[in-house]
Amino acid sequence: MKTTYEARLHKRFGDIARTLVKKFRIQEFTGLNLNEAISLLEDFLEIQALNVMNREKFNGAKEGGRKVLLLPHCSRKYMDNRCKAIFDPSIPTYICQHCSPDCLINQAVTLAEERGYDVYVIPGGSCVPKILASKRYEAVVGGGVWNGAYARLSGYEAVWNPGSRPPTPKEWLREHLVRCQGS
Repeated sequence: MKTTYEARLHKRFGDIARTLVKKFRIQEFTGLNLNEAISLLEDFLEIQALNVMNREKFNGAKEGGRKVLLLPHCSRKYMDNRCKAIFDPSIPTYICQHCSPDCLINQAVTLAEERGYDVYVIPGGSCVPKILASKRYEAVVGGGVWNGAYARLSGYEAVWNPGSRPPTPKEWLREHLVRCQGS
């Protein structure tokens, strides 16, 4: 799989992706324009290629090894002063204060910490390299808006399970929290 990824085979499927988007009128069902729908499918292919390539390494992380969950700050229930998260610019991350039980970030942080993950609620993908350089993680899970940030993280899993359109960070968390609570 690594060879096919390095050969950018998933990118060569772009022509097929364009044909599929047009044939099945994905843009009509998703509400995206044609270019966005094509980009959605291309991103999906790239993320799945990364996931397949790194799944064994991710699943093989040593028991008790350091794990990290990276979450987008825009998934907080409130984006104003009602959210009591404390921003630590030295990392940079928001530290959840568990102020609202129905906040998806609160729920994700609670579940992840129970499972031994370090959790960072980050303002953007540019924070990822600094966080990963600060500690040696064996497993990294990132959720949120795909913009290629995780593609630069060789050996890590870029998790995203798209539905009929790109999920909002809140939708992504909702889907993964349900799965985590059931496991």
